[in-house]
Amino acid sequence: MHINQYNVSIIEITVEDEEEVLHFLNSKLPLLKDYLLNIKGEITPKIERFLDHNKIQYTKNLKIAKIRRAKRQKSDVEVYDRIIRSGEEIDTKNNVVCLKKVNDGSFIRTTANFISVGRVDGTIEANGDFLIFEKGPKGRIIFHNKLLDNFIDGKIYKVYWDQDEIIIEEIKERNGNSFFGN
Repeated sequence: MHINQYNVSIIEITVEDEEEVLHFLNSKLPLLKDYLLNIKGEITPKIERFLDHNKIQYTKNLKIAKIRRAKRQKSDVEVYDRIIRSGEEIDTKNNVVCLKKVNDGSFIRTTANFISVGRVDGTIEANGDFLIFEKGPKGRIIFHNKLLDNFIDGKIYKVYWDQDEIIIEEIKERNGNSFFGN
C-alpha cells in the first residue's frame, strides 16, 4: 500500500448562471490552476469542456465540513529587513514582518499574522488574525484560504478575522495621509 497526504486549497463555486461562471473562470484562469474547484449545482457541458480544456482540477458537489478555528498558541515574530526576492519562499508558523518590498514571484506562507511596510508584489498566504500591507500591482493575497482580489494598488490595507468573517479596511491617518507616510 502507498499513501500520500496533501493539503489542498479549494475554491467553491455555485453555478447559477453559466455565462457568469465562464466569465469568472476565464478572468481568474492563472490563479485557478493552483486550486481544486468544488462546483456546486448543475455543471453544464460548456463549463465542463472549459475546465477540461484548461486542465483545471475540479470536483462536483463535494460536501465539505466546516472547519472550526483552533485556538492559536503564542507565536514568535520573524522580521525581514531586506527585500524578499523573486523565487524565495518563506513558510512559517510565526508572525512575519517585512520591512522592505516583497517582490513578484516570492511566496510567504504563515499560519500567524503578516505585516509589510514595503509594497507587496508577491503572494502572501496567512491564516492568523490579521494582515497589514500595501498592495502592489502583482500582489496576491490569500487569507484563511480565500483569495482576496478586491484591493486597489498602492493603498494600505488591514484585513482581519472577526467572528467567522473577513473584514477589509483601508488604513489612513486622521489627516487623510497614508499610514506609512507614502
